[in-house]
Amino acid sequence: MNMRYISMTVLVFLLSCQTKKKEVKDDVQSVAPEKALKRSVETNVLISNHLPKIEIKVDNEFDFIGQFDFEILASSDEYPEDVQGKPVAAGERYIFAAIDDDRYISKLFIVQFEGFLPENDFIYNYNFSAADSIGENRYRHNTWFYDSKKLAQENPNGEGAKTRAFLEGKGYVLEDEFMMSRFVGLASEDRKNEIIIFYLEMLNKTTGISLEEYENSIDDEKAESIRNSFVERSRKSFDITKG
Repeated sequence: MNMRYISMTVLVFLLSCQTKKKEVKDDVQSVAPEKALKRSVETNVLISNHLPKIEIKVDNEFDFIGQFDFEILASSDEYPEDVQGKPVAAGERYIFAAIDDDRYISKLFIVQFEGFLPENDFIYNYNFSAADSIGENRYRHNTWFYDSKKLAQENPNGEGAKTRAFLEGKGYVLEDEFMMSRFVGLASEDRKNEIIIFYLEMLNKTTGISLEEYENSIDDEKAESIRNSFVERSRKSFDITKG
């Protein structure tokens, strides 16, 4: 099997980011006053005053599109039967995008604040021993090349599907296939909260190839070159100025 291939089932699990112990200005969605006390965006700087306290400067090629809340339902066998189908975590996504005059999106930058609900004892049980330090925190890093539209259809309640709906509802156009660079960090000492930074590019627009070609047709050297340059761009797309 080609080592660059990841099944959609595995990807659904990974993108959920959960584990347990046992015009742009006209389109910006306003944040509710009570949320604004905790988080806000000012001249492309995302400011969070809690869980975690952090400031992220997003590259000026991106414009802030808006924010939405989400909840995560227990839907995998990592959760006990008595919570299946019930909310176990909730959070917010802050969406930035690089957009052309025809409202086609070439890149996305997303910051996700997420936490398990206080009534359960689930935690984000990640190992950070090999994670890189960015700012004052350590972040696990991964990349994926995947079919975003297909994944949204298979998992309509997932954050990825909700993000596509959020953007398409505002009249923006997305490709089906994405490249994703993801940075995951803890947001509280008790491990009940996390922060995830996503950098995404439209695969074909950036590389001129399809997902099928990336996985099966090009040689490993070219695939590695595409991935390495992509990761480098992702790391240059933001700066953590505080936290």
